[in-house]
Amino acid sequence: MLKKSFILLCFIMVLSAKAQNQTANWFFGEKAGLTFNSGFPVIDSNGEISTSEGCSTISNSQGQLLFYTDGVTVWNKNHLVMVNGNDLTGDDSSTQSAIIIPKPNSTNIYYIFTVDARAGEYGLRYSEVDMNLANGLGRVTSNKNILLEALTTEKITAVENADGESIWVIAHKWESNEFQSYLVDDTGVNTTPVTSAVGSVYSGDINNTIGYLKASPNREKIACVKSYTNNEVQVFDFNAATGAITNPITIDNFTSENLGPYGCEFSPDSKLLYITEIIRDNADYSKIHQYNLTLGTQQNIINSDVIIAQEAGLLGALQQALDGRIYVAKSNATSICVIKKPNEIGLSCEYESETISLGGRISRLGLPPFIQSYFFATNLFENTCFGETTLFSIDTSTIIDNINWNFGDPESGINNNSSNVNATHVYSAPGTYNITITIDTQGETQVVYRTLTIAEQPPILNIETLTTCETEDPNIIFDLTSNIPNTILNNPDYFLSFFETLDDANNNENSISFPINYSPNSNNQSVFLKINNANGNCYSISQMELSVISKPSIEPYEEVSFCDNDDNAQTIIDVGNLTFPLSSYSFLWIDSNETTPQIQVNQEGSYTVRITLNSSITTINPEGCFAERIVQVNSSGVATITNIETSGTTATIFTTGLGNYEYTLDNPNLPYQANNVFVNISPGIHTVYVKDVNYCGTTEAQFSIIDFPDYFTPNGDTINDFWQVYGISKDFQPKSLIYIYNRYGKLITQIKPNSRGWDGTFNGIPLPQSDYWFSVTLEDGREFKSHFTLKR
Repeated sequence: MLKKSFILLCFIMVLSAKAQNQTANWFFGEKAGLTFNSGFPVIDSNGEISTSEGCSTISNSQGQLLFYTDGVTVWNKNHLVMVNGNDLTGDDSSTQSAIIIPKPNSTNIYYIFTVDARAGEYGLRYSEVDMNLANGLGRVTSNKNILLEALTTEKITAVENADGESIWVIAHKWESNEFQSYLVDDTGVNTTPVTSAVGSVYSGDINNTIGYLKASPNREKIACVKSYTNNEVQVFDFNAATGAITNPITIDNFTSENLGPYGCEFSPDSKLLYITEIIRDNADYSKIHQYNLTLGTQQNIINSDVIIAQEAGLLGALQQALDGRIYVAKSNATSICVIKKPNEIGLSCEYESETISLGGRISRLGLPPFIQSYFFATNLFENTCFGETTLFSIDTSTIIDNINWNFGDPESGINNNSSNVNATHVYSAPGTYNITITIDTQGETQVVYRTLTIAEQPPILNIETLTTCETEDPNIIFDLTSNIPNTILNNPDYFLSFFETLDDANNNENSISFPINYSPNSNNQSVFLKINNANGNCYSISQMELSVISKPSIEPYEEVSFCDNDDNAQTIIDVGNLTFPLSSYSFLWIDSNETTPQIQVNQEGSYTVRITLNSSITTINPEGCFAERIVQVNSSGVATITNIETSGTTATIFTTGLGNYEYTLDNPNLPYQANNVFVNISPGIHTVYVKDVNYCGTTEAQFSIIDFPDYFTPNGDTINDFWQVYGISKDFQPKSLIYIYNRYGKLITQIKPNSRGWDGTFNGIPLPQSDYWFSVTLEDGREFKSHFTLKR
């Protein structure tokens, strides 16, 4: 005999794998959304909900969103308000303002159960949705806001009946200790509840209405949270056949009366209970408690308390997802928290704070509740990809006399059946199979059914390296989807997600939130594409490379000039100095469309060349990964000297022309200066040279600095034997007039500019040592008068 549980097994078998997909989409908080269709949470930012607490979402058996609500407004799958979907009587500040229940054996009718906040006047009501209306977008029918109970707490939960088809919807009355279990079957909502007067009375401060109500996935327990004044959690036995609730166990080791316990959730195996406790002191913080419900007595359960988390902020709802993990709402956060292994006792359950990003959306205190039995035996089937050996297992404790699995795969012949409790089967082809399980237990035979999808393994892709060119903006953006074939990207049977490490991809952790606008961590990085089969747990992981191509290293700007001295003037401009040989690049001069590294130009202007590395240097060069160099061409030319002004020993040179000019005196090989003014010039005749800095030519001109000797000594020693005006000659101001007088004003002689000067005689007779006077009238009209000394 096989030691297994009939009651548990019966439930497992009637639970369809597709039923879990009705929990695939979540909308909550401030337009926050997640989808679990790939088996792990992925951001969905399309939601319109805005709720501080309660909310509810429902999907079809394929995991496609149908509608969602905050208990007041209903939005359809297009995120528009459903027809007649306003003014439901829940409240977005009610802990569990709504829960959505499909009508058994119907593909189109759903019921929205709502509870008002803080024992409000609207109480517990339900409204009907018909998905066949409004072109398949659904409509709230005239069966709207139908009253079930006038005064209730903010709690509601749902779990399957023992028959595996009908649903129990459970609420708790206000100012009472009565639970009310309403049966929803193929005839609709039975408005006469099964009443269980058991446990604490809920009354007094209306804040005592706050707190979650949850059923265990195996349908055997109910947990009810009471916040504020008498904060406590009570755990009850639940009879899934009758709807009766019995045998309370009270957990009351909470420290805060503001708020105290708030959210609750059972582990997938229904053995552990998790409670969030909110402590609102000077600084708000929260705890998560874990209790072991298998320890029997109330005190043993209380003593099993393990604080798996304590952190700042408000931790609210706890809700299991179809991936078998429990997610934790954190108010005013852009991420939610997760308990990764909720069946593990103590810290082995692996709590992680704020690891599930909401893509900038905001979490509040609530998460959407579901029919809790949908989450039971999440992993009953393992290895459901085509080609794998599928495992079938039952973990229970009741006696099973005989069991027969029919795997619904007649192509496999004699291998289509197994009498092992833990059976295996390799399916002959991908597809959906109807499994029949026949169980003999305690003199009874039960035949139960389940549907299983064997999915094809998604392909591993050979993805071309995704490249882009570096920019001045350090936040380079990649669209990770751009190189993925449309047959994969647009395939409704595949769900794509991206990860930065292979471990994250394998563990479904830290997925990239915005793959279309992804900024890499380095210029060369790998990311990993995970392709999940939408109808199974099959996946492939493909590696894709990201490469940020550097632009060619160039001289970005240069100024050159050409000598515009005639009609044929031109110059050659080029691409400058490059890292690699010229053959490693391609060139495009934007204005002329020339593709050579040099071009000739014959007019000034700004010339732009686009320089791109060829594939011989970088194997993949995205379009647009080029550098641009600007060559500024200026006209230049030889100078025209228009005037030279002298004053004392200073000369100023005036020029006109196209170029920029430099100046030097007397020797063109001496250093030039940019200043056109020369000072402290020695007396005499000088030549100024004016050079164009762009080498278009040099021009020159003479000028003189006029000066006069203070004395001379005509003694025949060849030193200062003559007196002459400095700065004139036969070639420079040759018609100047020079007269010499004695001290009495008598004209002694006139000398010529081209002569050696006066020798100190008069009619050949040496004159005595004395002062003599002169007057000079230059050819250009300037006049000078002064005196000098003749020394003997």
